[in-house]
Parts: sequence; C-alpha cells; structure tokens
Amino acid sequence: MTLSNIAVLGPKNLSEALNLLHERSDTVKLIAGGTDAIIQLKDRTLQTKELLDISRLDELRYIRREASTIRVGALSTYSDIAESSLLNQSCHVLVEASKMIGSLQIQNRATIGGNLANASPAGDTIPPLYALAATITVQNQNGTRHIPIERFFLGYRKIDLRPDELITEISFDTVERPSDTAFLKLGLREGHFISIANIALWVQWSPGETRISDMRVALGAVAPVVIRARKCEEFLRNRTLEEEAIWQAGEIASGESSPITDIRASAEYRRAVIPSLLYKAMHTLIESHRAWERP
Repeated sequence: MTLSNIAVLGPKNLSEALNLLHERSDTVKLIAGGTDAIIQLKDRTLQTKELLDISRLDELRYIRREASTIRVGALSTYSDIAESSLLNQSCHVLVEASKMIGSLQIQNRATIGGNLANASPAGDTIPPLYALAATITVQNQNGTRHIPIERFFLGYRKIDLRPDELITEISFDTVERPSDTAFLKLGLREGHFISIANIALWVQWSPGETRISDMRVALGAVAPVVIRARKCEEFLRNRTLEEEAIWQAGEIASGESSPITDIRASAEYRRAVIPSLLYKAMHTLIESHRAWERP
C-alpha cells in the first residue's frame, strides 16, 4: 500500500464527518494537520486504505472565552494558539509550548487535537493541559463525552477515544492572578527538537507572599504517559519557597518518573534533569510573582 493508493474522504462539515466515521469506523483513519500521520503512513506504523480528512472543518477551529472557561477547537493550529491574544493574556503556558513545537511550517499545520490523538508522551502541548486540568470533549453520532485529561490517556499511545469518535474541543479555566504558569522543555539542540523531557507548572500563590497555596506539576517524556508529580506537589503546597526546598521537590519529582532509554537520552539522564527543570521553572514563576506584587 502506497500513499497514492489511499482514498481520502473530505467531509464539508462536522455532521458529515461523524456520519462517515460511523459508517466506516472499522476501516477509516482520521487525519487533521497530517504532520504526524503522513510520516506514520510512510513508515508503515499507520496502515489504512482510507483517510478521513477533517482539516477543512472550520467549525472546530476557534479559541474563545465563556465566563471563566477557555474553549479551544480541536483543529486550532499551534500558530492559532501562539497568536491568540486571549491565550497570551490568560494562558501563557499553552502559548509557550506551542511556540516550541517544530518549525513555523509545522506550527501552521499541526493541530492541538492531533497532538492529543497522537498520544506521544513527548507531545509538548499535553503537559500544559495537564497543568491546566483540561477537559477533552469527544463526539460521535450518539452524543458528546467530556473527559478529564488524566483519564483520556490510558497508556503509551492509548487514549479513551472510540473508533467512531473524534476530538472536538479542549477546555480549561483561565489563569488569573494570583495564579501563574510556566513551561520548559529540554532537547538535543536549540530548534525543531523533540523533548528529552519537559515540564509544565500551574501555581496559585498565597496573597502577599512567596508561598504556594496550590499547584500542579506535569512532566512529559519521562513515563509512558504525561504524569502529574503529586508527591512533589504535596511537598511544595503551603510552603514558603527557599532554594533547598525547591531542589528537594525536584528530587521528589524525579523519583515519580519512569523514563526509558531511547535515541535521544538515557533513562538516567532524564531522571537527572528533572530537578533542574523544576528549579528553573519555579524561579521563572517566583520572579513573575514578585514583579506582579511590586507597586
């Protein structure tokens, strides 16, 4: 089977796409931006005789705010996210992650829904969505399901998505002071790299001091799925931040990881860099918080 022998179905709207997916769920595979799927087809890690191309469904490409909730359509590209004034004001962690993914050409084409469906533990937008406690909305002909992101990922490259469903939306609460977020990734070179490890933080500060009242720490590329470092979170919660405490928290987070060795890095190296990533991300947030508190 070559790419030229694959039939491509192009629905005009979401209703038509769901009908086709219902009729052909046993044979058809979804494609959105195609930045991962085309490579997988060439490598034969993805095999199909039919593709359902949903890239033209503009009804799934939006970024909007409703009350305190931000809703992002699944076909929003990384460029859409990076350039969104709404997200730059109220969700910087997702903007930063989107800016670090691949080249500009990839950012113009790849979609956030595709990144979720690809289910790579190194996917850069996934840790920010964990840190934001996002909800994934999926839909088929029979209705809609809303799935907390930590329940959406079932294992390595496995997600809670039925053969006749597609991802339609990602939603999460706005990030407003005294809350703040940060994202960092580590790779083999400066540009267009796949993460060796990455981290996303959401922190809620206690009023008037550098003390964490609540937080979420999400680690990517250091386990079969993105993980929440809950022991690290518990250690830092209600604690005034000092150098020793931050390094201790990093060691705790490292102990919660279960990385593998691959062509990019060894498991030992991935564990070793987690404390440094947490340290740098926490200091970014501390400086941001102090700057905000200054009169």
